[in-house]
Amino acid sequence: MMSAELGERERTVLRIIGDACDRKGQDSIKLEEVSERFKIAGFNINDVMDVLYRLEDLGLIRLEIIGYSTIIHITDKGRGIYRSL
Repeated sequence: MMSAELGERERTVLRIIGDACDRKGQDSIKLEEVSERFKIAGFNINDVMDVLYRLEDLGLIRLEIIGYSTIIHITDKGRGIYRSL
């Protein structure tokens, strides 16, 4: 898969997730930690969840729900595409 196959919304969400993971030096981030960035980018929570599920279906991220927290894990495939954006 190439980054060109992703829509603008998917690229934006993947970029926000990748940037946040890079800043933390980790491969995962809590949704709560990036929710403000999604709002700034013009997304509401329903938009974000739709895009996250699509990215998960494509194998670019993995979602883990623990209690009330959603943890977003970026996969190696997702990191490769993020780096190409």
